[in-house]
Amino acid sequence: MSAKYPRSFHLPWSPGGTSDDKRMADVSGLLGVEIVITEKCDGSNLTYTRKSVFSRSHAGPPAHPSFDLAKATHASIAHLLSEGISLFCEYCYAVHSIEYEALPGYSLVFGVRDDARGLFWEWDMVVAQAKDLGLPTVPVLFRGSVESERELEALTSALAREPSAFGGPREGVVARVAGEFPDAMFQRCLAKWVRRGHVQTDEHWMHQEIRPQRLAAGPAGRPPP
Repeated sequence: MSAKYPRSFHLPWSPGGTSDDKRMADVSGLLGVEIVITEKCDGSNLTYTRKSVFSRSHAGPPAHPSFDLAKATHASIAHLLSEGISLFCEYCYAVHSIEYEALPGYSLVFGVRDDARGLFWEWDMVVAQAKDLGLPTVPVLFRGSVESERELEALTSALAREPSAFGGPREGVVARVAGEFPDAMFQRCLAKWVRRGHVQTDEHWMHQEIRPQRLAAGPAGRPPP
């Protein structure tokens, strides 16, 4: 079993942090280097490895019926994943708090880790791996560098308040170093901005009727596989 995805800290100015959340005290790891800012999507944190698929707890394969498609997806891509690699996705099959209008797929890749080396891949390698698997990535909203905390705050706050790339409101954004970084530096190299009042627990939707999110039509006018 692979180690689960680390806990991501909130940016100091993220309005959605609760008393249980951790905030990044020093944002210097995101300044003066190339960063990628992606949309934070409203789904379930899911990990695909060659051997299995895990929800955030990593207690085992997720049991909720909404994850049936994730298990089918894993069955179709597992042979393409290298041993010792964890592929992290936002799984957006069921509506949680936000209803999307046009998802490109249900497993939106946002990270890959070499578990043996404890190393998170650079963003370009994440995109290449997702493409090889036929999976979409989370939307990239910005790529470049910022030189000051004030500039980072203004940029992330402005992007987070825009509508989602898939229709509906945006849950937030995630800023990460574009290059590779070790697991031990995760909380210095990645942080999030979450909208105020966003429900971040799985409990509220897992006890309701499953409502699938809507997919965008493909080139032939059909939803993607």
